Amino acid sequence: MKEQIYTIPVNDAFSEDCECPVCVLEQNLENDSISFMLSPALMESDNRMATNQKGFCRRHFGMLYSKKENVLGVSLVIETHIQHQMGIYKKLLKKSKKGLDADTKMNAVRNLAGHIGKSPTATSKFISDATGFLASLDDNCEVCERIDRIMGRYTDTILWMYFKDTDFREKIKSGKGFCLPHYKLLLESAKEQLSPKQTALFVNDLNELMMNNINRILEEIQWFSKKFDYRNKDASWKNSRDAVPRAINKFVSYGDFK
Repeated sequence: MKEQIYTIPVNDAFSEDCECPVCVLEQNLENDSISFMLSPALMESDNRMATNQKGFCRRHFGMLYSKKENVLGVSLVIETHIQHQMGIYKKLLKKSKKGLDADTKMNAVRNLAGHIGKSPTATSKFISDATGFLASLDDNCEVCERIDRIMGRYTDTILWMYFKDTDFREKIKSGKGFCLPHYKLLLESAKEQLSPKQTALFVNDLNELMMNNINRILEEIQWFSKKFDYRNKDASWKNSRDAVPRAINKFVSYGDFK
């Protein structure tokens, strides 16, 4: 099948010798997203509004800073993100202050009722609201949302190519499978995007591929461990020298496991 602009990155990723080509797609996308965030686009009003509201998760804040490519830009983003979010939080504090002050002066009967959980207090309401707000800071990330959005398009393309491109289908079947998180992603995408018959065909092939390669990685990690037995010191490492990082990759997706 003739390549299209949207199939090129998918074909390139599935041509690599790796434990999970979807990890390759996601890692490339993550690196591209970080580069985009560090470019002059970081200062554009639309992007600043988005980063003020969402900010970044721990991983992506760390990546943005460790690049050392636009520390001033990252500093300005952090500054306005703090101002925006703390503006929201200050309103919550102001709204809750009267009730919190009242709770510090509650009588013994009401204190006992609140302690055993039968009488919600203003303080317990504040804690629920505050922890919900703080959880939203953890859950929101401009880079994560961009990755999730584009990865959805990639998985749609993978499924489409699987049934339209024989060469691509054989490339998947002869590959090393996927990491478990992306195996899950493909199962969910197949259920959502394919017809019942296509879903069954794809899932059957996918399951066989995954189990064959889970068994392979298990054998490799077992041999890696056995090489530490003095009786095997002169035996070949076979394909096990990098079995540990590849096994981690297989179970938890890509990361700094080299």
